[in-house]
Amino acid sequence: MPKGKELKFEDDVRALDVNETSFEAIIEIHHEQPSLTPYECKRLYNIRKNEEKLKSLNLQDAKPVFTPSNPKPLKRKNWTPKFKPSTPLEPSRKSARIAGIDPVQYNTEKIADTKTDYIYRERQPKVKKLKYEDIADIKSDSSAPIIESMKNSAQPIEDVSMSQSQVVEKLKTLSLEESHISKICQGRISSLTVHSGEKLLIAGGSKFGDVGMFIPGEKKTTVRLEPHSNIVGGCQFLDSKLFTSSYDASVRMFDAETLQFDEIYSGMETETFFRSISVSNVNEVMVASNDGQVIKIDVRENKKIAAYPEKINIGKYGSLWGLNQNKLDPNYFLSTSNSAMIAAWDQRNTRDPVDINSSHEKSVSSAKFDPVHGKRIVSVGYDDKVYILEFTDKSKLKQISKIKHYNNTGRWLTKFQANWHPHSDEYFVIGSMDRPRCIEILNTKGNVIKSIKDQDWINSVQSLNEFHPVQNVLISANASGYCSVFKNRKK
Repeated sequence: MPKGKELKFEDDVRALDVNETSFEAIIEIHHEQPSLTPYECKRLYNIRKNEEKLKSLNLQDAKPVFTPSNPKPLKRKNWTPKFKPSTPLEPSRKSARIAGIDPVQYNTEKIADTKTDYIYRERQPKVKKLKYEDIADIKSDSSAPIIESMKNSAQPIEDVSMSQSQVVEKLKTLSLEESHISKICQGRISSLTVHSGEKLLIAGGSKFGDVGMFIPGEKKTTVRLEPHSNIVGGCQFLDSKLFTSSYDASVRMFDAETLQFDEIYSGMETETFFRSISVSNVNEVMVASNDGQVIKIDVRENKKIAAYPEKINIGKYGSLWGLNQNKLDPNYFLSTSNSAMIAAWDQRNTRDPVDINSSHEKSVSSAKFDPVHGKRIVSVGYDDKVYILEFTDKSKLKQISKIKHYNNTGRWLTKFQANWHPHSDEYFVIGSMDRPRCIEILNTKGNVIKSIKDQDWINSVQSLNEFHPVQNVLISANASGYCSVFKNRKK
């Protein structure tokens, strides 16, 4: 072996922390077997050394002092013999067909009569004018407070902007009581609205086509109507009227003066159904359809007077979900769709939208103008994002901020919608999937400024939430048909 490698090998052996005697023995082993590494040589040295030690102790000739006694057999644990029936058991089930037994004849008509009300009713054309007494679950005398509340004129909305501290102080006074909770619908609430009159009145539509109205308080009053046969996608109060749109291809209007639920438009011929609804005046209604069009309806003549766009293009615009008009300038409105698109429209142009924003990556459930200046927009998407947009110069949808928010409500819950605080373009309310269950008030930067909780009464996801336009009141609704009203705490 070259001298350099030999010296390196010796250095490696000394690095193993051995004494001089062991060092020389390891070097001899290395000369015998040059292919071994320093560690392997040391290991072989230790093996030989231990073998010599054992031989010096004569352990191989040693005999055991104690002889093992015969081990006792293990006792078998107690066991119970298996039960053996005196007569062989017959199989629990037999084939009636093989046995030649005729099948049981059931009375299908009787079974159909006993079906629960929670199934969807058949999609069939209904009469255009439905009387209140025919579709209400209680007599008109009992629901008189609701009818009177609808007749009350709306309160004037003050144009007052609030700071964050003022908004938080207002929200701190909100509380929930048992008298402020009521089951207004048979199933999941799919749309929610509040009347702007002096007396608090809430309405909500459900997935089964019923519409419930509710006045909270010690003498709370609830009435449930059945004007539709499928999901009520949108509902909105305006003065003494309640407008609804449904998946049963009809748009209806309830008038508190005539006590009738009239059909003002039907999409039965074209098999079109409607989701969101927007009403800016009692003579014109706009609805979002599943074929990608926003349809404007003349209430006086019960017919379509415009469509946005003029020609159906579902490949471009998708199936529409949300619809919202600018309260300060009703000529402009927003539509959202399952094609991850937010479109801003001008009623004076039916061909193309003013602008399209595609920030979202999945279906957009809602996009709404702020009620203070009408320039900011909050949108909620199924991609777990909330976007804040700005409608600059009424020509461009410009993104301001992006907020991460878990919006995956799944199949059995209504999709989240964000609603602005009536006196601010900085804060909005949205449901939450967090536990314990809560309702979140966020600012445009995504910070939670207030989380409204009540573990005594709120134990489910509140998908829909809406502020009263005038009073300091927050209304929420869940998938069980319950509506909760947060009001000022009693002093």
